[in-house]
Amino acid sequence: MSGARLVRSAIKAASSELAESIGEQLASPHHRFRIVHAEDLLESERNAIWMIFESNMRAFYTSSSFGWDPRAKWKELFNSLSRFYLAYQAAASELIGFAMFRFEYEDQESVLYCYDLQVTRIFQGTGLGKTLMRQLAKIGSAWKMEKVMLTVFKANTRAFQFYNSTGFVVDSCSPSCAEDGSDVDYEILSMRLT
Repeated sequence: MSGARLVRSAIKAASSELAESIGEQLASPHHRFRIVHAEDLLESERNAIWMIFESNMRAFYTSSSFGWDPRAKWKELFNSLSRFYLAYQAAASELIGFAMFRFEYEDQESVLYCYDLQVTRIFQGTGLGKTLMRQLAKIGSAWKMEKVMLTVFKANTRAFQFYNSTGFVVDSCSPSCAEDGSDVDYEILSMRLT
């Protein structure tokens, strides 16, 4: 099956089908996980996602070339093609992290693109982010994506180090790899799955 057809198939998959890709990992003694299409999020989940995102990223966006545009970011986050891998504290219903991703066809390759990986500050450094990324890679592999991709601000050195430690490298399509050596404030990273 061609890459474009694989992506179309993954886009049509139900949340339950994506959850089957990672099976027993949807529960743990400390966390509870849920995979959901953007359109199926509860209003309380949308608000919690936004609060985590804004708390972690507003300063980075404000000082970046993208600028802080909450309306545009809200639209991107909750696009109808967006999928969410949500993490909750097992003992509570509080959202403590999420990964927002989409299946895309980029430069002739089938890709699981992680648009956002966010963990509340109190749970950063606990391994939750690594768990979320590991599960995204499993989903990508199960749906025969060639790689996982993401964008990271260069100023977010902690995130940059985190992604490098989980196997991501600067992708050949990143602006810094361009012949003119474009001086932009972000990099595109990827991790090959096949």
